[in-house]
Amino acid sequence: MYWFAFEAQGLLWELLLMGVVLDAACPPKCKCGQFEVNCSNVGLTTFPISLPLNTRRLDLNTNSIEEINSLELNLLGDLVYLDCSHNRIVEISRLHFIGMGKLVYLDLSYNRLRTISGTVFGPLTNLIILRLNNNQNLSEIDSGVFSTNVGLREINLSYNGLLYLNTTSLRNLEGLKSVYLAGNPWECQCTIGHLSEWMFENNETFPDEDNTLCTLPKSMAGIPVSMALIKIFDICRTPLGYFEYLFFVIVGFAIFISGIIVALLTGTLMVFFERQKMFKEDDEEDIKQYRSYKTAVRLTNINL
Repeated sequence: MYWFAFEAQGLLWELLLMGVVLDAACPPKCKCGQFEVNCSNVGLTTFPISLPLNTRRLDLNTNSIEEINSLELNLLGDLVYLDCSHNRIVEISRLHFIGMGKLVYLDLSYNRLRTISGTVFGPLTNLIILRLNNNQNLSEIDSGVFSTNVGLREINLSYNGLLYLNTTSLRNLEGLKSVYLAGNPWECQCTIGHLSEWMFENNETFPDEDNTLCTLPKSMAGIPVSMALIKIFDICRTPLGYFEYLFFVIVGFAIFISGIIVALLTGTLMVFFERQKMFKEDDEEDIKQYRSYKTAVRLTNINL
């Protein structure tokens, strides 16, 4: 009986807590509707707290938020739309999105992000649209950062500080339809060859292809990245020096001499075995003749 009372009391507290949180008051300065919280352009400097748990759309754009509150955000398990654009966010990590499995739209544009590392977007398996554009200090994106976002259809990386982009994880996303890359200071050296090739072969995937231009080296400034592949190949083709040529001459001569030696040895062995065969045949013939002679002598002696 005590156990039943304890369970009932626990269930009551859980229901009360759920009711309080689900019907939580709208955060200060924000506007709330059914499943929606709009805190855009209200002068927030910190991430809002006590958000209703049933929130599906959260709009935080045009504020001065510097950090995402991972605890508050991960309570919103039904969130499908998150707009954090036009803020001052410097860093994001996997912990910020660990409970965001239903999120389909994420906008982190016009912030102060510097790097996108690891599997920061790993939990976002249903993500369809990702906007990371206009983070001018964003200069590095890890190669496998989008590997789990198999549903991604659009990604905007334009007007950042990218010199190079590893395309491995992006090229494996079969449903990817739009990639925006314009406005980055692309350095058209050897490392960008794969990106140039991908853009050239799939130009329909890059709506701003004509504005995705090389900035370095100076000899290639202004050339579309998609059209730079041949020149990149010429730049990356390392000319041979004196020692390289000497090495190839020595190796070639060594191979030539080795071939002659092998040929001589092979020929000598073939002649040797052929002669051995001939000697063996001659010996067998002599033995036959000797036996025939002995047989003839015996027959002669018998007749006498």
